[in-house]
Amino acid sequence: MGSTSSDARFDRYYRRIQLGLRLLAHGARAQTACDWSGLTPDRLITLKRRWLPDAGDGFRGPAPTSFQPFFRSAVRLANATVFASIHHSLCQRSIPPGESWELQPGLENGERLCSAFEIFREWEPDADLEFDQAALLARGAANSENIELLRCLKCHSAMLIDKWARRREVCSGCRSRRDANP
Repeated sequence: MGSTSSDARFDRYYRRIQLGLRLLAHGARAQTACDWSGLTPDRLITLKRRWLPDAGDGFRGPAPTSFQPFFRSAVRLANATVFASIHHSLCQRSIPPGESWELQPGLENGERLCSAFEIFREWEPDADLEFDQAALLARGAANSENIELLRCLKCHSAMLIDKWARRREVCSGCRSRRDANP
């Protein structure tokens, strides 16, 4: 028995509902959840009341837009780098080699973003990275306009750089080892 177009539409709508619930469970702001899942605010409120009754109100206000908080401490920068690396790795599997891309909100990208955030939370359960910050990092690293995920020239570990700050070719670990052994 073959799949019909109505089956495909239902499957896609069901995936949107699942994504909306995942986004809400991660504490995404309402607008973020709407943008990535494609569901209306009313539908998300209904889903939250029915399936996530113990969930808090979540974050209010506009989503973060500045990358500067990630560069204010070594711990926050390390966490941001780990998340950006995880997300980049998940996305590389879905993008043909040599093709550039810009991360836009949508079902497939939202599912990858949630998966990356869930993996990150498994690895760094005490990190203070909120979901909307993760979405900002993912989009920023994908379009490489303000921040960029690079490899250290010495140890080849991942490093996240602010493209508007002084250019760094080596990671903080290699820099501190170099400064300790002049």
